[in-house]
Amino acid sequence: MASPELLAAAARLLSSAAWHQAEAAAHAALADDPADAEAMRLLGLAVAAMGEHARAAPILNQAAAARAGADHPCADFARLQPPLPRTLVARQFRACLRLTPTDDLLRLGFAAFLLDTGHGGEAENILQDGPDSAACHHLRGLARAEQNQFVLAAESFRRAVALNPDAAASWSNLGMVLKVEGRFAESIAAHDRAVALGASDPRYRVNRAVALLKAGRWNQAWGDYEARLDLSGVPLVEAGRLMPSLRPGDRLTGLTILALHEDGFGDTLQFMRYLPLLAARGARVVAYVPPPLVRLLQAVPGVAAVVTDRRRVPAHDFVCPMFSLPRVFGTTMGSIPPVPDVAIDPALVRHWAGRLPIGGLRVGLVWAGQARPSLPGFGTLDRRRSAGLAAFQPVLDVAGVSFISLQAGPPARQARPPGVDIANPMPEVADFADTAAIVAGLDLVISVDTSVVHLAGLIGKPVFLLDRYDGCWRWLSGRRDSPWYQGLTIFRQDQPGDWSGAMARAAASLEAMAMFRGLGFRPGSMREHAFVA
Repeated sequence: MASPELLAAAARLLSSAAWHQAEAAAHAALADDPADAEAMRLLGLAVAAMGEHARAAPILNQAAAARAGADHPCADFARLQPPLPRTLVARQFRACLRLTPTDDLLRLGFAAFLLDTGHGGEAENILQDGPDSAACHHLRGLARAEQNQFVLAAESFRRAVALNPDAAASWSNLGMVLKVEGRFAESIAAHDRAVALGASDPRYRVNRAVALLKAGRWNQAWGDYEARLDLSGVPLVEAGRLMPSLRPGDRLTGLTILALHEDGFGDTLQFMRYLPLLAARGARVVAYVPPPLVRLLQAVPGVAAVVTDRRRVPAHDFVCPMFSLPRVFGTTMGSIPPVPDVAIDPALVRHWAGRLPIGGLRVGLVWAGQARPSLPGFGTLDRRRSAGLAAFQPVLDVAGVSFISLQAGPPARQARPPGVDIANPMPEVADFADTAAIVAGLDLVISVDTSVVHLAGLIGKPVFLLDRYDGCWRWLSGRRDSPWYQGLTIFRQDQPGDWSGAMARAAASLEAMAMFRGLGFRPGSMREHAFVA
């Protein structure tokens, strides 16, 4: 057995990125015991980290053979901190796989790494020579879903659960892809199986809730969806402080409710319509939100205070995350409260009106979402929902329209198509109050599924929502309208990843609006926004 001190030293040097010293320490440990699997693993990792994939491959494979049943050391290589370049890790996986092409654990580990780094196509290629096992079919399903091949993904997950009926994750993923295809009864049945097998895992309850929401079975979904608060492993709300569901006639007099922003700006914009209802029942409502939302929340009726600093949160009786508000009020499609009368500062509206183009129908555009790399799986979702400015060409070709960018973040720098003028006030925008004031001066907003859709709906502007094939639950299934916003029209992809049909239909509708504008009809907002005197 190799010296524990030398093994510890090699591991410490490896974690410090001192590759050469880690190699020397591992060699010293192997001098004690040339067959020590851990020393061999550490040596292979050090050599691989130096980029010597051909020299590292036989060492890592030998370590893998000595640890039968354990993950291949290449999986450890992929997990090294600080993270190594993806290409370096992939090259090492390939070098090891060339030497041992029948090592199924290595092949599956490589596919899992490719999936984790957003390379579903490469993962599916690696799995072509994989075993007929539940694990392989599960990964193949994930790879196909990553590539928007939802029907094929369902086939893979069905094979996975046929081989391993107790695989809760495969049942849950089967439910997810069936939901995308609108097969809700089958989807929910698969999710029921996942929850029964993995009752303690909140992911399965959340996935079932999303399927129920998408199917319009909201009353069955809200309770399950509270499991999202446990996804991080650290409860978002301490036990006993989560806002309970309310019955008709329940009063909140004398109670302070902390309304808590969760992840997306759009969620808070959508659900802040419930805050005046809490105040109407006697509660003092305090909103805890990020700085970009402060001025907008201050204009919501019934909100007593808005805070951004956890240290300044006042004493409160209950915490209510924004996405819990529909559950608190037992919301069904027939009981969605109207959007609140948000007071937009008229001086702010005048300020931004002076920066908007004159003439033609004024249309705001958003072509990409907000990337959130910290959220697992969100990169894939963001790629699906974001169209990119080039895909907007049919819309941009419509005559009689002045286009205004409402796009924030890096996608705002995407190249403008030749000959197209898009006004861009966004570099001067500080927060959502500024964006709301800009939108107040527009005739229409055309956007992929982002927070701006909710902002425009909030102040009563017509919205064309360009929705991905596997759209968010809140836009339901098979509908062109929305119960959440009266002036919203949905243009959904006909096929996964293909924006052409949705863009063509949106362009035709925009052309009709521009024509009516040319005849003297001006599109108005669905509801007048309230100005502050």
